[in-house]
Amino acid sequence: MDCWKGAIHYSWIYPTLIICANGFFSTMRPSESFLTPYLTGPDKNLTIEEVTNQIYPVWTYSYLALLFPVFLITDYVRYKPVLLLQG
Repeated sequence: MDCWKGAIHYSWIYPTLIICANGFFSTMRPSESFLTPYLTGPDKNLTIEEVTNQIYPVWTYSYLALLFPVFLITDYVRYKPVLLLQG
């Protein structure tokens, strides 16, 4: 059985599963459900309209704008440094 464990690390399946697991857990954001009450609370003092019309669109489009350069960087450095930076 030990020869099977060594073979997994050298195949394409192991890195692919690690990258998929990292992508899944990095998109799990349990704080997002509390973001709107936090922004509209007494600390930040924003209205629901300001949060919905001004903050969330900028947040969404900034993710979209950074998606393509991050994809190119991860392909260029072959994923390993990017996984280390996220962890």
